Amino acid sequence: MRILHTSDWHLGIRHGLTSRGPDHDLFLDWLQGQLSEREIDVLIVAGDVFDSMQPSAEALGRYYRFLSQVGQSGVAQVILIGGNHDSASRLDAPAEVLSSLQVHVVGGIGATEISWERCLLPLVNRAGEVAAVGLAVPYVHEFRLGVRTTDLDHAAVRAQFEERFGAVYSRLCDLARERWPDLPILATGHLTLGEARREDYPQEIHLIGNVERLPDSVLDSRIQYTALGHIHRCYPVGKSRRAWYSGSPIALSIAEASTPRQVLQVQLDADPEGQARVERVEVPAPRGLVELRAEPDALVEQVEGLKWEESLPPLLFCRAVTDVLPSELPTRIHKALERFEEGNRPTLVELRQQRASAVDPEQSQRAPSLSELSAPEVFHTLCQSLGITETSDLDGAFASLSSATEEDFQSMIGTVREGTP
Repeated sequence: MRILHTSDWHLGIRHGLTSRGPDHDLFLDWLQGQLSEREIDVLIVAGDVFDSMQPSAEALGRYYRFLSQVGQSGVAQVILIGGNHDSASRLDAPAEVLSSLQVHVVGGIGATEISWERCLLPLVNRAGEVAAVGLAVPYVHEFRLGVRTTDLDHAAVRAQFEERFGAVYSRLCDLARERWPDLPILATGHLTLGEARREDYPQEIHLIGNVERLPDSVLDSRIQYTALGHIHRCYPVGKSRRAWYSGSPIALSIAEASTPRQVLQVQLDADPEGQARVERVEVPAPRGLVELRAEPDALVEQVEGLKWEESLPPLLFCRAVTDVLPSELPTRIHKALERFEEGNRPTLVELRQQRASAVDPEQSQRAPSLSELSAPEVFHTLCQSLGITETSDLDGAFASLSSATEEDFQSMIGTVREGTP
């Protein structure tokens, strides 16, 4: 069985006023071609389909258009799970309609056995044969697994996380073996696992509660391959290399633009105990995200001299190296951009000042602006202003709330109203 693994599309994302919709159109057209050319049996989208829990009509239209056409590639099934950016209920709402197109959607799950059953399904190849078992596990907030981070130290919280997340995969593997004992098992996940680097999860939503990442041992050893989403870099997890992140297919930041974007072709072994074979497939870059850094006059010259080979004009992130930012610099840059034809004109996303002078000790102690702080840092600063010096428990609770989806909040509210501790 041939699988194509992708994740973290973030449909609907914008840079300033610039939509990345055209980038996604080019990617989805390319993806459709790859599914056909490579004779892929099953396409897996491992979460963060949308950039927002309330995606625009444009983003929804792009999503449904692709799913309505994907069958033309000959792919037998599409497995699509919710991520932390997605609304589980919004993804799940049309699940019955999409199932007629052989699109299996699991937007989210609760803590009941019935909801876990939704994650278990036979995987069919192009010949119509059941060739593997799928465990479609979406993003799961720890609250739904019964984890409560208050009144526990860090070690106890981590132990709970490892036990509860491990139990999810073990229970599903038990069910899979009971029903299809001789078939390989493929799983999905949307969480931070293994040796993820700090730069892989710069925001608090990429943490799991107040635990930065979980060991890959939470994945049951009976799983031949786990298609992961959440981290935007493509790499294998753990020494066994049985789990991979595919990363985002288009660059969503300057940092991501510095490395190739990829999807993964996975060949499952017919032996349930076998090793899947993984091939990285580079995604053509639809446009460049370009950082320009120079003194104001030189910066304008760099803008005027821009050249690119990508299909779409680049997005510019400009850094003016100067102690005094000229008020007319934005106007000069926009005039420089006007030399390019409309429709093929680079877009200035951001213009920031970078001081040219050496930073003295007094400057280095200046308080950062609100825009420079992450949400946990703002919360920690607030605690300090209120004289709260011991914040470890509060930090964990805040991180748990920060990573909750709309549905998770509703569940939490219901639990509080019922008087459950």
